[in-house]
Amino acid sequence: MRPHQWVKNAFVLIPAVFAGPELLAQGQWTPLLTVQVVLAALAFSLASSATYLLNDIHDIEADRRHPVKCKRPIASGELPVKTAWTLFGALLVVALAMGFWVRPSVAGIVVGYFLVNVAYSKGLKRLAYVDALIIALGFLLRLLAGGEAAQVHLSKWLITCTVLLALFLALGKRKHEVLTSHAGHRKSLERYRVEHLNFALGMLAAATAGAYLAYTVDPSTRLRFHTESLPLTTPFGVFGLLRFYQLSDDLKVASSPTDRMLRDPAFVINALIGAAVIVGLIYGVGGR
Repeated sequence: MRPHQWVKNAFVLIPAVFAGPELLAQGQWTPLLTVQVVLAALAFSLASSATYLLNDIHDIEADRRHPVKCKRPIASGELPVKTAWTLFGALLVVALAMGFWVRPSVAGIVVGYFLVNVAYSKGLKRLAYVDALIIALGFLLRLLAGGEAAQVHLSKWLITCTVLLALFLALGKRKHEVLTSHAGHRKSLERYRVEHLNFALGMLAAATAGAYLAYTVDPSTRLRFHTESLPLTTPFGVFGLLRFYQLSDDLKVASSPTDRMLRDPAFVINALIGAAVIVGLIYGVGGR
């Protein structure tokens, strides 16, 4: 079920967090809204776990040949396939029920997320760069679900940042897989080239940082949060991008850099401090 991957579903919370000052000022942030946003994130967590189970069932033979993935419960035989199918169905039903309770549109987005992941498991993951685009689409759907749950308008810069960042993380993961010679496990890796990936990662890192900076200096952003200090938070993002790039180059550990960044002290400390500073600024702590 990969509960450690649920942190990705924090993207569902982003629209509410950034719209929080407006919602509070207008008296629209209620306990019910908080419950709706949290349930939307939980619905995506359960749906993502269902897709992980489906993917592991589908890839059981390939995973058994992988030096790390062979230890997964289904590939190792620890979790019977029949039990995995039952759990998959239960998780998907509960996720859809949660999404529908929040808002039918949220349930629709969860369905879209699931179908995209089925297409990914069934064949799209074998297409170089298309597989990374599918991952980015998953993050975009999380953001859209968060906007629907909180009923807030999404900034074009926020959407752009999310897509660029997701592509950066996905291609960084592919680069690490190519460097650690796991090409036999994933067909798409045969068409990736490290020099192309390095160029793409450099461009995406610059574009992501630029899009975030553009968001922070946008007049509507300054008007919404009543602060001109948000551009000062850009270095936190740049450090995070550079640190992830370093992790993608590290061949000492076979695990994915997207998994390792969540356990990397430098990355985590930078992310926590950066998040605290951003929240402090947009909610008016020293920023007005």
